Parts: sequence; structure tokens; C-alpha cells
Amino acid sequence: MKMKQIAALFLALMLALSMAACTSSQPSSSTASAEPTAAPAASQAAQESNKAEEVDVSTLEAWGAHIKSLYEGQEINLLVGSHPSIDAMLKYYSEFETLTGIKVNFRIITDGTLKNTALIEGSGKAGNYDIFAVDAASIPEFYGKQIIIPIDDYISDPIKTPEWFDYDDILPAYSKGIATSQGVTVGIPIAGETRYLGYRTDLFEKYDKQPPKTMDEFLELAQFFNGLEPGLYGVSMRAASGRQCGSGFMSVAYAFTDSALVNPQTFEPEFNSSDTVEAVNFFVELLKNAPPDVTTYSHEEALSAFIQGNAAMWLDATALTGRIIDPSTSTIADKVDFVPTPDGPKGQSAALAGWNFTIPADSKKADAAWAFIVYMTSRPLAKTYMENGGIPCRTSVYTDAELAAANFTYPKQLEALDHALALIDRGVKYNPDFTYTNDMMAFAGTYISKAMIEELSVEEACNQAQKEMEEFIADK
Repeated sequence: MKMKQIAALFLALMLALSMAACTSSQPSSSTASAEPTAAPAASQAAQESNKAEEVDVSTLEAWGAHIKSLYEGQEINLLVGSHPSIDAMLKYYSEFETLTGIKVNFRIITDGTLKNTALIEGSGKAGNYDIFAVDAASIPEFYGKQIIIPIDDYISDPIKTPEWFDYDDILPAYSKGIATSQGVTVGIPIAGETRYLGYRTDLFEKYDKQPPKTMDEFLELAQFFNGLEPGLYGVSMRAASGRQCGSGFMSVAYAFTDSALVNPQTFEPEFNSSDTVEAVNFFVELLKNAPPDVTTYSHEEALSAFIQGNAAMWLDATALTGRIIDPSTSTIADKVDFVPTPDGPKGQSAALAGWNFTIPADSKKADAAWAFIVYMTSRPLAKTYMENGGIPCRTSVYTDAELAAANFTYPKQLEALDHALALIDRGVKYNPDFTYTNDMMAFAGTYISKAMIEELSVEEACNQAQKEMEEFIADK
């Protein structure tokens, strides 16, 4: 019995010693939970940091060599519209191909078919394209339908987007106003425009008038000049029934209302709100002083009436300026000047439009596509782009002494863009982050046209447009 007790005690002692040895060979519980994850993570971060330091992208040439080492032999496909910005890039994009070894294929179609083609391609997820050109008004729809991807991570990556790209040089009105949706960046502007007011300096000097600073002055001047001389009208603007009229209306609407089409916070239509009704009434009254066929005018007809000398004033896109100041296309080239969109009860505002390069969600070569975007829209290439007929998006272009000397309107365009930025700063986007903005614009323009030809009163037009908008959204 005594021997059994000794054996049991000996066995217990050995077990205790064994457990103690096992315990002493393990780290503490807090160390065990930290070391296996922390050490590899720190090591990985260090490796990535070292790798980034080893990559020289400080110059275009060095960056090009790096991109070539990664993507040489790849092909990227672009779906773009026929536009001056694309025409300009076609003249020098081969330099990118030589620098990086990436082949670039353009498919160029008309602006009228581009949007639907891109939406169909993006929805099909076939991955046929690596870059879409998307207009500012369609950005919310493309992102809302997950056709294109956010690019903030690309922009903030110092290797993929080197310092010389200079993202901050892109005019804030464009980077904030036409290239974002739902708080994220989804495009890089390739062509931007605001709208400003052109006026005949000869007429204003002859009759001792000053260009308008407010919407009230704008209307008064239109009424003053209308019919003052044979064949002279007060103003020319786009107003063809539907989207053209809706777009023309939006040129002035934000001077009166924050909800030109929909509430900027809720995206509910508010087209019959008192502010919006006031804006529609102003637009209808203003265009009583336009040529009698103004309800058929797109931007082309509105421009033609102005450059032929048939209107004292014109409110439309800065991108059309070249044709106004070109003596070969304009009879008023040497007697015209420009001021920002006049202010209204809501303060400063101006339209924002333009085009962006975006990356489709189904692209199989997104990084190579981004390299093309970086090169073609970078600050070092901005002057080349402009010299080939591009449309400016960068501050450095507007302030370039040589370029500004060739176009006296650059400072005036910058002032107009400040008014557009003021709209953004008050929390309103000219193109709301709403999937159906283009549809709302078409509804608005259809019923405003009816008010212009007096088929409906302004109040009736706004109420019927509101009903159409609500029913359309309810069906979606």
C-alpha cells in the first residue's frame, strides 16, 4: 500500500514538472496574439516601402521605363466620342505607345450614340474596353449603375500617379464638379467648360450700356436691345424642346434655386417649388427677346445667331469661344467680350460640363489604362494638348503666358469658373449625383417649351413636369 502511494506521488510530481516546462517554453498570452501577425505585417510594409523607394518615377522618362517593364505588349481599347479633345490626343498619343510599349486602340463614335453604347458594353461585362469617355451629365448614372470604378486609390498612389502629374493643377471646378459622384472621384477631366455671357461691345458702347452683373439686369438689357435695330434681338440661347431647352434653362436656373431639377440632398423632384417656378418664369420672359424660332435652337443655332450679329447677348459654353473670336467664322470677332453668368437671388452660379476619361468596372487592363490617362492628361503634356486643339482643364494652361496671349478670354473664363465653383461651395452640383439627371432635364425642357409657345402657363408647365418626373422615378 505504501509503495502504491509513493508511485502515485512520483507520477503527480513528474506531470507537474512537465506542465511547468511546457508553460515556460511559450510566450505570454499577449505576446502570442501580437507576434505572429505584427511581425509579418511590419515586414510586408517595409518591403512595400523599400520597393516604392526603388522605383524611379520622378520624370516622364523614368516613369515610362517603369510602365514599360510592367505592361509592354499589352493593348488597351478606348470607347470615345468625336470631340476636339480626342482629335487633339490623336495627334500625339503615339508618343505614349513608344514610351511605354502599350498599344492604344481608339473606337470613335458620335457623341449621340456614345452614352448608350458605353452603357450597353459596361452592363454586358464583356471587358471589351479599358477606358470610356463619359460626359459630366452622365457621370452619376455610370457610377450609380457600377459601370465605372472609383479612382481615388490610383490618384493617391505615388508610383501610379507621380508628383509631376499634378492633380491639384486641375481646376477645382472640374475636379469637384464634373469628375465625382457620391463623394468619390470616378473620372479625370479631359475637356471642361462652363457657361458665360458674351455681349456685343459695339452695341453696348453705342448705347452706353454696361454688361449685366445680375439676372434682373440681364433681362432688362435683353428687353432694351430687342428690336432696337433692324434684325437685332436681345439674346440668343439654346431652347429646342427637350434636353436642349432643359440645358438652356439650367444656364440660369441655379441663380434662383438649389433644386433646378431635383433636391440636391434627397434627389426628389421639386420642379414646382416656388424658387424653380421663379427660375422658369425668368427663362421664358428672357427668351421672349430672342429670335422667334429660338424654340428650335440647339447650341449651334444659338451660336450662329450671335456670331452673325443678330443678337446683342449670348449665354452658352466657353468651349464655343474659339468660333466667336475667329474672324473666319464670326462677324463680331473684333467687337465682343465676355462676363460670368449673372448673379441671382441665390448668388453666384454657372454651368459645368465636359468630358472625363473613366475606367470601366470590367476592364481587364485597368492599370495599363490608368497609365494612358496619367500620361495624356498630365501637366507636362497639357501645353502639347492645347497646341493640338485641346480644351483646357488645368490652371497652368489658363495662366500660361504664351497661351493666354493667343486667347484674351482666358482670364474671363477663369472668372466664370469661379462662379461655377461658388455653386459647388454652397453644396450644390450643377449635375446632381442622381442617376436620371438627363431624363429630368428632358422632362423640364419639354414642358418649358410648352410655356414658351404659350401652350401652357409657367405654373402649369412646372406642375406637369413635376408629375412626369415623379411617375418616371416611381417606375424605376
